[in-house]
Amino acid sequence: MKTIYLIFLLMIAGINVNAQSENKDVTITSSGSGITLEEAKQSALRSATEQAFGAFISSKTEILNDQLVADQMASVSSGNIKSFEILNQDQLPDGRWGVTLKTIVSVDKLTSFVQAKGITVEVKGGMFAFNIKQQLLNEQGEIKAVAEMVGLLHESMQISFDYDIKSSDPKSLDAESKNWEIPLRVTATCNQNIDFCANYFKKTLSSLSLTSTEVETYKSLNKEVFPINFSYTGKNITFYLRRETSINIVNSLLYNWDFYTRLFTVQSGLDESFGNGESKLFKITDIRNKKSKYAFSGLSDIINKTSVSYPGVGDVAGSFTWSDKRTLSQIEQMTGYAVKPRGVISNFKHGGYVVWEKDGHGLVAAVCDLEKRNWTNAKIACEALDINGYSDWHLPTKEELQYLYKNLHQVGIADFERGHYWSSTEYSNLSAWRQYFFNGHQYHNNKNSTYNVRAVRAF
Repeated sequence: MKTIYLIFLLMIAGINVNAQSENKDVTITSSGSGITLEEAKQSALRSATEQAFGAFISSKTEILNDQLVADQMASVSSGNIKSFEILNQDQLPDGRWGVTLKTIVSVDKLTSFVQAKGITVEVKGGMFAFNIKQQLLNEQGEIKAVAEMVGLLHESMQISFDYDIKSSDPKSLDAESKNWEIPLRVTATCNQNIDFCANYFKKTLSSLSLTSTEVETYKSLNKEVFPINFSYTGKNITFYLRRETSINIVNSLLYNWDFYTRLFTVQSGLDESFGNGESKLFKITDIRNKKSKYAFSGLSDIINKTSVSYPGVGDVAGSFTWSDKRTLSQIEQMTGYAVKPRGVISNFKHGGYVVWEKDGHGLVAAVCDLEKRNWTNAKIACEALDINGYSDWHLPTKEELQYLYKNLHQVGIADFERGHYWSSTEYSNLSAWRQYFFNGHQYHNNKNSTYNVRAVRAF
């Protein structure tokens, strides 16, 4: 009788869960980009519906691989999208548009829509966990939106500086005065594009930031929050993000500051050189690795802090000094020094930083590292990655890893640690190749060792 009674209670509970599942809506913050504003909105709506599909219905993606069906699924007329609010929209310096939307998606309508397309769905879990799933969805949506922001700003940051050059009197290097050195200084000054970048950064993180009530809720659940202190043109604001991965992605953009500011070419009338000099840079970020206290809504907690300070239009972003060594005959042929910006030389597309590209094919690196792992788990983590609209990532081969080292790390792009990174190339059944990003050398180690991981994808 006890067994029968227990089964009866479970049946009643099941009926209650099903009743609660009716008319379930989920709120998702998502970002998108496109050539037109409407294309950018559609991209953001598609991202929102795909996130709801994966979180509440099924992990199967065959329906999402059909571009037409995915667009229909994300259209307001389909009924899957109940409403959306524009949190941020801006036109980039290159003409593209970027938007961030807060979208209400009907899980029930989405389920019916997918079933009508002949797709078998697997509703994930009981709806009693709906609020928890909504919270987890917000966390994953935050990561995707921050990664989208970094991708949009990467090329705009490369055209955010103007340059001027000054030379000092030549100095003789030998008694015969045959060899000389000419001290040079190039100064990078922020132009109007920095205003766009700083404001887009601010608007995106503002749209994602936890409210004071949400911060308190997170702390009551024993979950950590991650603040970013942001300042620009004398104004300060603190954003509270949900995931440390979001902070790592933001840091990937900030890490590129030296690369962005030294995108200049110096012409002497005799030859041309690129990005020379010892740098003295504006300090754009302060990443505090040590734990420190902060107060918020009466709470005092121990967490990490990141401070970001953008220079304003007309501010000096960096200066570069070096001595140009010349022979007397070379100096006689020179017409004087001129400095010019190089423009965009590094792209972010197809989901990540472009490592190399030829004839429409190439390799991109994910926006930031994954957690350190052993070799087997590194492969699994890369293949499970879903970011910037792509899910076909993999652990790089030893040859691909060498490209990452030479074409990104040595140039100062993408915030690689100067540590060891796994490759997918096996040396034996028990060991695989890794690369040391301090000196570029490759070694092989036991697969149970733990090293850094960066996913890549081919296009």
